[in-house]
Amino acid sequence: MTYDPNLQQRPMESDPTNPKSTVIKSGGGGSGFLIAGILIAALVVGSYYYFNRGGSEMTAPTPPAPTSEAPAPATPPAPDAMAPAPTAPAPAEPAPAPSTAPAPTTPAPAQ
Repeated sequence: MTYDPNLQQRPMESDPTNPKSTVIKSGGGGSGFLIAGILIAALVVGSYYYFNRGGSEMTAPTPPAPTSEAPAPATPPAPDAMAPAPTAPAPAEPAPAPSTAPAPTTPAPAQ
């Protein structure tokens, strides 16, 4: 058997010469499961609100109640291309000719 100097310096789990020595074992506990649970819960709640944001309620304003009157057309109907042209009215009488009487030479009386 060979001599190993590291063997004497390594702490043992139960050291008879030093009864107060403790060995610390590292362990995660359950924090990984706790974080995973919180993430899953957040995804479930977020999915619920994302997919149910529209709902079945109507958010637009209600349309006006129907009436018995027909609404007026927005624009007049286009003329039919094959319809005959409307008849033109008869020409008006010509205007009377200006009178050729000379203008009075005396000015109008002042009032």
